[in-house]
Amino acid sequence: MVSLDWNGNYKGTVPCADCQGIETWITLNKDGSYILKTKYLGKSDAVNEKTGKFTWNNAGSTITLDGISNAPNQYLVGENVLFQLDMSGKRITGNLAESYQLKKIN
Repeated sequence: MVSLDWNGNYKGTVPCADCQGIETWITLNKDGSYILKTKYLGKSDAVNEKTGKFTWNNAGSTITLDGISNAPNQYLVGENVLFQLDMSGKRITGNLAESYQLKKIN
């Protein structure tokens, strides 16, 4: 949290069970607020937007997006990348693990 330049915009397309992927944008602001935008590819052109606050875990390595309960809401913060965690807050492993990354964009 302290050593990384974590604030900014992140984008990626994560796997989806019943669509071509979920295009995901997250903006993390220094004041602890976020903007999450998602678009279900192949289903709809609609962009869903959610805003709120995020909190850091005690280790300062993972954020939780407040106000989201029916979808993944935790991300491990890396250097210029957010790793989406599973519903129980664990790192996703296996063949699709790389698909659950949001890269920082300028």
